[in-house]
Amino acid sequence: MDPHLSLRLQQLQENLAISAKAIAETTEHLALLVPIPDQSISETSSTGAQSPKSTVTHGFSTSGELEKEKFELQQNGVPYLRTTAPKRHSLFSARSSISTLTADENPGARLLDDWSENFVLCEQEAIEAYTYLYRMRDVNPSPQRRRPSALGLQMSCSDMLPVPENLQDSLKLWRPVWDFLTIVLVVVDALVLPLLLAWPELSYSGSFWSGYYEVTPVFWMVDIVLNFSRAILSENRKAALLGYLCTWFLFDGFLVTLDLVLLLQLVPESVKALTMARLLRTAKFRHAITAVESRLAANGYIKVVNFSTILQCVTFIFGVNHTLACVTFYVGRTRQQQQDSNWLDAYNIMDRPMSFQYMISFNWVIAEYTPAPYPFTAQNELEQALMLAIILTCLPMLGAQIGIISGTLNLMNEKAKERDHVKRDLQRWLRKTRVRKSLHQRVVAALDDVLGSQESPLDVKDPLALNFLPSSLIEELQVVSTGEKLSIHPFFSMLMDERLDFRGRLASAFVMQVAVQGELIFTADRKAEGIFIAIHGGFQFIPSKNESMSLKATSRRKSTYWNNECWFAELALYTTRTHSSTLSSATYAKALTLTAQGFLQAVKEHPAIVVAAHEKRAHFVENTWELPPLSWSLESVAGTQLAELLDPGTSHLHAFKLEEIPSHRVNLQKLMKEDLTHEEQVDEIKEHIHELREEDGVYYELNCQEDAKHATLSMLCLTWLVRGQHSSMVACQDSGRLTSASWQAIQELTQVGEMTFEELNGLMVLLGIRGICKSVDFAKLCPPSERKKPEQVLCYTVESLEHYLPSLACLAPESYLHLTAVVRMLAEFNFAQFLQGENNPHAIWLLACSLEREGERVLKMCLLAQVCILCGVTGSSTLTGSLFLNELNGRCLVKALSCLKQVQDLEPHVVYWRYITSRAEALNLFVHTASHLVLARLACLTRCVEPQGIVELQKAWLDLTGREREVLMDVFLLDGHAHKALMFAYLPLFLTNARANHDVGLLAGLKFLVEIYEKLLRHKCLMLSGPTVRVDMSSLAMVMKDVEDVPTLRKCFDFAKIVRHENGVTVLLTSASYQVLTGQLVQHTRSTDMLEQLAQQQTRLESAILAKVPRARTSVFVSECQSDMFESIHV
Repeated sequence: MDPHLSLRLQQLQENLAISAKAIAETTEHLALLVPIPDQSISETSSTGAQSPKSTVTHGFSTSGELEKEKFELQQNGVPYLRTTAPKRHSLFSARSSISTLTADENPGARLLDDWSENFVLCEQEAIEAYTYLYRMRDVNPSPQRRRPSALGLQMSCSDMLPVPENLQDSLKLWRPVWDFLTIVLVVVDALVLPLLLAWPELSYSGSFWSGYYEVTPVFWMVDIVLNFSRAILSENRKAALLGYLCTWFLFDGFLVTLDLVLLLQLVPESVKALTMARLLRTAKFRHAITAVESRLAANGYIKVVNFSTILQCVTFIFGVNHTLACVTFYVGRTRQQQQDSNWLDAYNIMDRPMSFQYMISFNWVIAEYTPAPYPFTAQNELEQALMLAIILTCLPMLGAQIGIISGTLNLMNEKAKERDHVKRDLQRWLRKTRVRKSLHQRVVAALDDVLGSQESPLDVKDPLALNFLPSSLIEELQVVSTGEKLSIHPFFSMLMDERLDFRGRLASAFVMQVAVQGELIFTADRKAEGIFIAIHGGFQFIPSKNESMSLKATSRRKSTYWNNECWFAELALYTTRTHSSTLSSATYAKALTLTAQGFLQAVKEHPAIVVAAHEKRAHFVENTWELPPLSWSLESVAGTQLAELLDPGTSHLHAFKLEEIPSHRVNLQKLMKEDLTHEEQVDEIKEHIHELREEDGVYYELNCQEDAKHATLSMLCLTWLVRGQHSSMVACQDSGRLTSASWQAIQELTQVGEMTFEELNGLMVLLGIRGICKSVDFAKLCPPSERKKPEQVLCYTVESLEHYLPSLACLAPESYLHLTAVVRMLAEFNFAQFLQGENNPHAIWLLACSLEREGERVLKMCLLAQVCILCGVTGSSTLTGSLFLNELNGRCLVKALSCLKQVQDLEPHVVYWRYITSRAEALNLFVHTASHLVLARLACLTRCVEPQGIVELQKAWLDLTGREREVLMDVFLLDGHAHKALMFAYLPLFLTNARANHDVGLLAGLKFLVEIYEKLLRHKCLMLSGPTVRVDMSSLAMVMKDVEDVPTLRKCFDFAKIVRHENGVTVLLTSASYQVLTGQLVQHTRSTDMLEQLAQQQTRLESAILAKVPRARTSVFVSECQSDMFESIHV
């Protein structure tokens, strides 16, 4: 055993011995002062309570005679704290500091945190970051960043036009094709125009070349239009347009004008040489060939670029000599026509065929700048001047081109020698190290693969200039280089935005992985470590049977070849799982890899990115996780809040925005006045509430069909209440139907008959649009600070987003005013929480404040809307009546509405506890003490609607210790207004699931609630601002239904995190907590079991004192406890 544990147990043994002795002396003294009851200890512990009937009427048989309860009831039924409240429950001790506190972590047991855990931890800070981006978007929008064409996210900047995805793909294909056509046409012009100048008979009317030059001007005019289009669709439209207008447009415009002048024959034959001005388009040849070479070099085709350079030099030499030969023949022919001496007549050239004439001219031109003699000489001054010009200009040009060819060849030879040298060095080292032959061959083959690839390390070297640059610039260059490679991935491309200040950290998190042909990147049934982004080479992907191949795959379950610009196993960044497919390199390949740990480490200081990653993960397609389709990636990125903030207009919801408000108004008078069948009522609702339509309604576009049914049933229930159609309301109820008396009581309390048509019309629209505000996608239209709750989204929608909801935009002004007032009150008070005792008296105080601002009629409308919302919760099951509004729930509604009607006349805490007491009296539980009041609220929280459920509550309450009862009194009786209190959200679900779970039970659920409360106090959760601190325990409530036993639940809670934020507190189950529940993480220590046994023994001792046992039996009992404890310690 651990020496520290042994020492601790020894000290605990001594302390327990002293405590047991003191307890024995105390009980002896109590036995002298208190009359001895007849029943024994065993009888008391076995019965524990009186009969249910006596318990309901007279209270509980506890130690009330010795010590009064912590709370006492006043005459108005409000619990009053007898003693001074602890400082933590004082409103003056509240501080507004927000921090995150976590439970003690065991480094050996905590595994990788789940994204949902990090999402809750970072959500509040992310809202602040999102709010900043939202403000900067409108105040000072930053320039748009470069985005990959595959991303397809629209940008709505004033200097940027939206570019559809299909147009982007067309532009990518158009540019290289158009460059190729430009090169071909320029080469044709360079060859044909000199020939037509020297031999004009080739272009007679009706010939091929005559028709050719009638068509080509159209191509060059289209080229101007396309260049304009490219400038307009570029990132910086103004600069691109200005640059083109000042440079290439003047050049293109002049040449197109010349083409049209020559085509229309507006110049005389004497200036026919003007056609040679078309050769100026060779400048476009250089521009186009440079673009092609850049693409080749970017893709690693260095050898092709070298050969292209040599070919250009040879083509240039031939083109110049070809043009000069034709010009020489043209000069001689011109002089011949002028009957002047010329070289054609002197050497009888015209008698020869045209091909011979061309070759003679070509030979004479070449001979002018070579030492070889040639028999031809110039016969006039013009011919002599031409020969001198050839000699003076062609010699330097020829030398320059030969130098370029020689340099390129030398460079290629040096590269070849360097590759041979590297290979020989490796072979020499392998021979000296005596590597086995098979390995020797594999290593040499891998080196050949690497050196022969398009991105050979010998071809791509860092330039020497990098040694002279500062480290900051080198870092930025590395970020830009990695960012360009990451731009193929939509999510990482978005994270490279400058406004997030995350580019450097993201780029440094990726690691380059190099693989030779045939090397395995990952294999099936191996743990997935992270994402792989292919940036060079080819990959062989062998999918599993379950992997859905939706892109370039030819067939499923077959090997598929992929080039670069793809990614694999992205889901491994967000969860732990094994590969289901195999990936290998088909050629020498490179990939950027990022592990899950590296990604978490990179984003831990960027809450906005953590939230974006969590939102993206929620959309992941499980059956294509190894190779997700591009469409999914685009949709998942567009579904994040960050995408909408960085690129406004990304969300598909902007397509619903109305360009102009329709002239017709929403008028549901026919629905509320005329006798219609059920089907006609539903059709009438969908006709006026456009959002509920199945063809193009917002509900169905957001995939919120369930909420649409709830909204439809809520509107139907309002119609039935207005028309008094009790039979329609209970049409789907088989047993426990709502009685006519309860129905009439609800109608009277809601005063539905006194409301005007404008008020009812506004309520109808409110019920129709409220469900949309639960959608996370729709909430992205709101500022980040207004997305915390659906009620906030509803308020902002009514105030600012009416153009997205047709029924709201078409509402009459008077009805719109009523609707906005009701929405404001709905944001202050949750009727459903009040109905099941989930909130506290502070909520009634907020309702009273709202009542003072809005008025009594708004309160009536608000309560009616709340009733209809509750009646509509079963709309997903049926629309022919409400399953919720049966007799039992109807009576609860009547009691709640009756109490809330008095909120203007009574104090808020009186209204609250009067409702709780009325619910208890309906179950034959008459409230006389604070314990009764706790039971009454527990009856509401456990959704107890029948008297039989009170018996279980009473038994569980009596089985609690005195300390646990006091803690639960603080939980359930502190009002959260005069004294600070915790309000447990999802507590009804927590207790209901505990009752339904036979391995836990209600008693264990209440005991565990005490542990939660005490842990929250230790974490100073009451120090948060506000009189009531909301505690979100939804994760605990969900697992309570299926947890195996209380120890497992306790260990699960030990790994939970207590997250404090602006909205309250969240009890968050971590990934380790879920591993405890599933048995993947088992922590069992004997010391924990022994301490639990000691705690149970101490509880038994306390029970003995409180039960006032006689001295003899107390002594025996204490002795037994001591022996049991000592035995457990020594064991």
